[in-house]
Amino acid sequence: MGRWLPAVLMLALLTACGAGPTHAQPPDPSYVPPVDCGSVTGPAGKRILISPALPSGTAPCPEALDVLRAYYRDAPHKAQGTARRLVVNGWTCESDTDSRNAPQVGCDKNGIGFMTH
Repeated sequence: MGRWLPAVLMLALLTACGAGPTHAQPPDPSYVPPVDCGSVTGPAGKRILISPALPSGTAPCPEALDVLRAYYRDAPHKAQGTARRLVVNGWTCESDTDSRNAPQVGCDKNGIGFMTH
C-alpha cells in the first residue's frame, strides 16, 4: 500500500493542474481600477477618498477633494434629511454610517462619483 500511494498522489496532482475552469482567468482588458484620491480629514477623522471607475468615467481628484471639504464645512448647517443630502457645486452628496458606525460620504454628478472609505 505504501509503494503506490506516492505515485497516485503525483498523478492526481499532475492531472489537476490543467487549464480547467477552476484556475484564475486573465484579467479583463477593459477593467479600470478605482482611483485613490488620497486622504481627507473630516469631522470623524481621516478618510480615504476613492473614485470608482464607472461607465461615465472617474471624478477628477482635485475637484472631488474640494467638493468633499465643502460638504464637511456646510453639511452641519445646510444638509437635509437623514441622509444629510447637500448639493455642492452640482455634486449631490449624502452621508451614511458604515459597519463601524463611522460616517461615510458619497457624491455623484452626471454618472460619475466618489466616496470616502
